[in-house]
Amino acid sequence: MSYDKPLPDINDPLTAPFWKALAEHELRAQRCQECGTYRLPAAPVCPNCLARGCDWVAIEATGPLWSYVVYRRALSPRFAADVPYAVGLVELDHGLHLLSRIDAPLEEITVGDRMTARYDDVAPGVSLLTWIPERTVDA
Repeated sequence: MSYDKPLPDINDPLTAPFWKALAEHELRAQRCQECGTYRLPAAPVCPNCLARGCDWVAIEATGPLWSYVVYRRALSPRFAADVPYAVGLVELDHGLHLLSRIDAPLEEITVGDRMTARYDDVAPGVSLLTWIPERTVDA
């Protein structure tokens, strides 16, 4: 395993459950203990009712591509070999929106495409979420 790009802080108390779940190849979101509202990214309070308590629950890691951008210039030298690459916002079937890199030929990416999560193990205990078109999952 050789990954030379920045890594997330998997020990941050607010987001550690998210990163732990990704390392287990599962997508989890916060769910408010008071009103049941789901949220990603993680937040200390519910945006709906302002309560502080939450549970981390598994959610489906699929949904349509809502929007995307193509990076044609590396914002860090560590990503120079990767350009051009796409980053997309997927509207999860659960209703949340989640931003992550897309692994697909740029000319084949279309808004509305069904996406599914791929969990890329990049370091011990660290997995990153990558979107792939569902049509390529079984191909």
